[in-house]
Amino acid sequence: MRGTIVVRPAPDLVVVSHDAVQALGMRAMELMAISGEAALLDAVDPRPGDRVRLAVRPTDGQVVLLRIERIP
Repeated sequence: MRGTIVVRPAPDLVVVSHDAVQALGMRAMELMAISGEAALLDAVDPRPGDRVRLAVRPTDGQVVLLRIERIP
């Protein structure tokens, strides 16, 4: 999934607006909260406005971050 960081309200949480995700049957969304390990997020240091590529997995009613990288 590709998206734009909106905010990082907690060390283990980012909120993104993202493009459509065909594999998960999701349309483009304005805001989606994605939880992930703080160390994984710290390595990229996502900031509002950053374009990112994310790998996520739906788990127990939430979306869990598996991988994140900044894209130009």
